[in-house]
Amino acid sequence: MRSGFAAGLMGIGWILISFGAVIAVLYVLARHGGDTLHELPAMATGAVASLVVGAVLFAVGYLLSRLGRNSLA
Repeated sequence: MRSGFAAGLMGIGWILISFGAVIAVLYVLARHGGDTLHELPAMATGAVASLVVGAVLFAVGYLLSRLGRNSLA
């Protein structure tokens, strides 16, 4: 049960990290354009938040999977 939960957390974390990376690339590309300058702060906030939350979920899932291997159950 724990390994499935840990794998789920790692999967969701990896999806959020990937989503944050896509937003970061779009941010870099939009910074050079003229029409989207008013949306850049929201894009940067969304990218950083997605990367941080994804990294935390991935790390928690990884630690849970490592902890599950050491248990005697």
